[in-house]
Amino acid sequence: MSKYSICASILFGICASVASPIASAQGDEDFFVRNKYQAVTDRAQPEFDPLPIDLGGFEATPELGFAAGFTSNLFALSENEIDDTFVGFAPRVSVDSKWGRHALGFSAVVDHLEYSDTSSESRTNINLQGNARIDVSSAVFLFGGVQFDDLTEPRSNIASVQGADEPVENTRAGVEAGLQYEAGRIRIRGAVGLETFDFDDIELSNGLIQDQDFRDRDRTTINARVSYAVERDWALFAEAVHSQSDYDPPNIFNAFNRDFDTTTLRVGTDFELASLVRGDIGVGYLQSEYDDASFTDVDGLSIDGNLQWFVSQLTTISAAARRSVIDPGLATTSAAIDSGVSVRADHELRRNVIINGQVRFTNFDFENIDRDDDRYSVGAGATWKLNPNIWIDGSYEYTDQSSNVQDFSENRFLIGFRIFP
Repeated sequence: MSKYSICASILFGICASVASPIASAQGDEDFFVRNKYQAVTDRAQPEFDPLPIDLGGFEATPELGFAAGFTSNLFALSENEIDDTFVGFAPRVSVDSKWGRHALGFSAVVDHLEYSDTSSESRTNINLQGNARIDVSSAVFLFGGVQFDDLTEPRSNIASVQGADEPVENTRAGVEAGLQYEAGRIRIRGAVGLETFDFDDIELSNGLIQDQDFRDRDRTTINARVSYAVERDWALFAEAVHSQSDYDPPNIFNAFNRDFDTTTLRVGTDFELASLVRGDIGVGYLQSEYDDASFTDVDGLSIDGNLQWFVSQLTTISAAARRSVIDPGLATTSAAIDSGVSVRADHELRRNVIINGQVRFTNFDFENIDRDDDRYSVGAGATWKLNPNIWIDGSYEYTDQSSNVQDFSENRFLIGFRIFP
């Protein structure tokens, strides 16, 4: 039995033993509900919100999205920038159960962009998701999900290959299963996930093929969180996440064994305070160990947090921060530290008009190679809800990246409308 099978058995064994009938009794008070306040974008507006289609035990919410836009730097270049206009079409649908117990849901999105002058950059992204919950008792439920993505990487991606005729396309398939136990002041949640990533090779402008198989991998992730509610609106937690990434073996295009394990341990708090603030913040330690001696192991601070401030019923300010290790998708290194912070404000200008503004900063600190990227972006947007069947959206975003490898800046405008049949 592999170490991952052992870890999974221990994880679910602990959860199952704690969730025994003897311990399943709990009071009427729920110490982990965080719903005193509503964000502007989440507030129900019956006169403007789309009406789901009744399907008996299910309800469906279909949507058709149309958009037109402009980018000032389609290829994310530092010089000789190329601008272009585009149109987009994005049908989507979600179907969710209305059962009193258990839950089942599905969603599908097809997002197509067609560029006016540069057909090589036109792309179609697909996302399919399914999820389920089985309520075993008032204290225990099982959950699971499946996901499939067929994606095209934007030219601004840190793994983008300069000089490629087309952007990199890839698929991702994943499945997750887990268990949550909650009784009184205790909550325990654990899950196991499996993901497969597959990247297509690309052709360069000189006719050569750039191999991307070195990015293909299977990833197994085990995570667990134990929370204790000190008070009704404040809980402390400890969590552990362990993942193993198994890559295709080294070949003529890939001289390295890129397999690695990452372990992250965090402690933190989730809360909803009387001062109109809600959040979930975890801080701890991460370590990534690589099988190939050519790659240096990485360790350091881990951060994963989000915060919402409900300034008033009309304004919500959200903030997020993270620090983690990622695979940047480059042949010369398998690790980069991804550190980022973001702040967003949403304001209800009128009952059916919501405006927003946001600022983001991301630093990519690459291991084993001399590269460091700082990326800033600032943007603003608005949503005008004409009625339950038609919404109009508009947005602007400016992005600037400072790097010793790929400097670029981009202005991006978008206007579109959504139809809810």
